Amino acid sequence: MKQKTLLLAALGTGALGILAGCAAKTSAAAAAEADRTVMVGENARWSANIQSVTQSRADVAQTTRDKSYGSLTWSRGSGPTLSNANLVFTYTGQERFLSWAIIAGSCGMQALPLIPISNFPELNVGGGGRAQVTTSLPIEFPVSGQYHVDIYKSRQQGLDALVACGNLRLSNG
Repeated sequence: MKQKTLLLAALGTGALGILAGCAAKTSAAAAAEADRTVMVGENARWSANIQSVTQSRADVAQTTRDKSYGSLTWSRGSGPTLSNANLVFTYTGQERFLSWAIIAGSCGMQALPLIPISNFPELNVGGGGRAQVTTSLPIEFPVSGQYHVDIYKSRQQGLDALVACGNLRLSNG
């Protein structure tokens, strides 16, 4: 009987040791995950490769695709409600001024921009079709979610004015 009691006590102590070890590993893993989350938050940036979209021409019974392309980098700003954007775009169309916006969701989803489109400075298309804008936006920098950038021929955002789109991906910078 004494041996059974000792055996049960030993098993109980071993089980407690295993549980304590698992708890220690779990809390250590949680702490490492929390540190990684903070690091991503501090150095995170969203980036997109922008490609032209197929456009229907109402006056011609065909669709065309411009050979326009570019990139957007969206990063944390100098304050908690600010973020920075750097957009470079090469455009083969006729317009000399283009509008753009950051929108929740992925390309093809119609939604309102995160802030009014008038807060996104226009792209001035120069010689060779190149446009670039670096700006501070009154948007709190998100560290999760799904976003895309749309580029339009005018301030009227709609499928008929859409020139290009790019899905944003979050990275550690």
